[in-house]
Amino acid sequence: MNLQRRASLAGLLALSVVMLASGGCTVGPDYVRPALTDDVPTSFAAATAPIDTTALDARWWEALGDPILNQLVGQALAHNHDLQRATAAVIEARAAVGGARSERLPTDTVSGTASRSLSNSPFAPPGTSPTQLRNGFDAAVSVKYELDLWGRLSRAEESARASLLASEASRRVVRQTLVADVARTWLQVRELQCRLGLDLRTLDSYRSTLATVEQRYLSGVASALDLRLARQNVLAAEAAVPGTRRQLRDSVRRLEILAGRYPAATVVASDEAAVLAATMPAPLPPVPVGLPSSLLERRPDLVAAEAGLHATVANVGSAKARLYPTLSLTGSAGYNSTELDPWFDGDHDVWSLVGNLVSPLFNRGATKAQVKAAEARARQSLAAYEQAVLTAFGEVESALDAERFESEREATLGRSVAEARLSLELAQRRYASGLDPLLTTLETQRRLFAAESQLLAAQRAHRTARVNLILALGGPWDLDLDTATLADVGHPGGTTP
Repeated sequence: MNLQRRASLAGLLALSVVMLASGGCTVGPDYVRPALTDDVPTSFAAATAPIDTTALDARWWEALGDPILNQLVGQALAHNHDLQRATAAVIEARAAVGGARSERLPTDTVSGTASRSLSNSPFAPPGTSPTQLRNGFDAAVSVKYELDLWGRLSRAEESARASLLASEASRRVVRQTLVADVARTWLQVRELQCRLGLDLRTLDSYRSTLATVEQRYLSGVASALDLRLARQNVLAAEAAVPGTRRQLRDSVRRLEILAGRYPAATVVASDEAAVLAATMPAPLPPVPVGLPSSLLERRPDLVAAEAGLHATVANVGSAKARLYPTLSLTGSAGYNSTELDPWFDGDHDVWSLVGNLVSPLFNRGATKAQVKAAEARARQSLAAYEQAVLTAFGEVESALDAERFESEREATLGRSVAEARLSLELAQRRYASGLDPLLTTLETQRRLFAAESQLLAAQRAHRTARVNLILALGGPWDLDLDTATLADVGHPGGTTP
């Protein structure tokens, strides 16, 4: 038998055992998505406006109109260490799928040996040499296959695929959260820039008032008390500036850490010209809210939780399959001879086919305990998934409420600032005319500063609420970015359940 015939025999053996295995059955429960609770509405309760079905661009943060933010998001997607760790977890999960799939395929080995031995026998027949030189040549191809009669191996591959889906979805969670964190921190930086500019403008206003008081004091019109109150206001305003600068630099450092850069607090300008020109960006465009039921497909954390549940359910079947006998077949075909010359002589061919049946006996109790543990883990995953769904619904409802209420608050504070500015102009004219004391002007200045500060906080809260709503709804606005980033990871093939 030549080598080609031996290879054909090995291939035929592998095909036969695969055909035998196709008659097996799969034990354990099949995965079915848990049904939503009966009290889930057909639309979000806090969605007062009509549902916007327009698609939100994947790079939604670019609508904020700041090139520095766009650059920071790109750097974060490329260099953030948490995202790199999540990507490595995807690579590990894909390798696990490949390993689980290989367990279901026949394993083959090729072996060859050559030996020579010398022996001396005192009982050699007359006329023969007592010294014998022996050669030995062996070559064989062997194939081993475990018949998956009860679905242990198929359930293990099913679990590995579900775990892969969970790791890929978890990576999307990290990616979406990272982008949202960069955008929210950047909004905080912009607020602090505007607040620092407000501090500087307020300080100029207090200094202007002090100059007026000093002139009136020298003229004998203003009292020493007015002079000291005006000086105290200037000093208080000067003391507020370093505190705001420190908060701004701390926020910039957080941005740089998210982007994977050294936190030098230099990526955003904090000089006087920059902060005086800073303004809060306009709110992001409307977000397509969709239906509550669509949240199960859109939010990657829910996809990850469901995939984790799927994996634990598949593990129950894998554990139950260990209660039943395991049948494996080993076949080999080869050559055995003392000489190389008859290599192609069929008289020296050897082959074997061995079946091995193993059944648990004394350790059956331990296997049953493993089944109960797997079932308990599946119940834990089910509870975790259902809790994650309710939490996701709550986050969307809260984000919708926050966006609406913060929008109302911003509009009201905008009117408050307009009234405070008119009040300050009137108070300054009345003080200059001697109609009101200085305390009225100082109090009006304080009220204007407080109103403008509250307006800045409300503007950031409103824009942050829109970012939180985008994050709560999940997507799938980031799929194009995921495809580009995961292109180098590779996929072992097949489909994900």
